[in-house]
Amino acid sequence: MIGTNRDLIAMRAVIDHEIFALALRKSAMGRRDSANEIDRRLSALARERVALCAAIVNRRRESAKNIVVLASWLSGYGALDNIALDAGRRRRAVDADQGDAAVP
Repeated sequence: MIGTNRDLIAMRAVIDHEIFALALRKSAMGRRDSANEIDRRLSALARERVALCAAIVNRRRESAKNIVVLASWLSGYGALDNIALDAGRRRRAVDADQGDAAVP
C-alpha cells in the first residue's frame, strides 16, 4: 500500500526519469522496429503519471476538509484504482535514490 503523498511524489519522479530516459533512447536509436515498443511503454508511463498526479491533487483536496474519509484519501478518489502500479519496483528505485543522496 502506498502510504503518503511523499511516496506518490517520489514515484512520480521515478516515472519522470523513466519517461526522459526512454525518450532520449528513442531519439538516439536508428532502428524503427523497437521504437513501437518504446512508444507503448511511454504511453503506459504517461497514463501512470497522470493517475499519480490526479491522486496527489485529490488527496490534497480531501485532506483540506474538516472530516477526512480515509478510504477516499488512500485511493485519491479512485485515481490509484485505475492503474496497476508496480509499487515494489518503484519503491526500490526510490529507496536507492534516497540512499545515493545520503552519501556525500
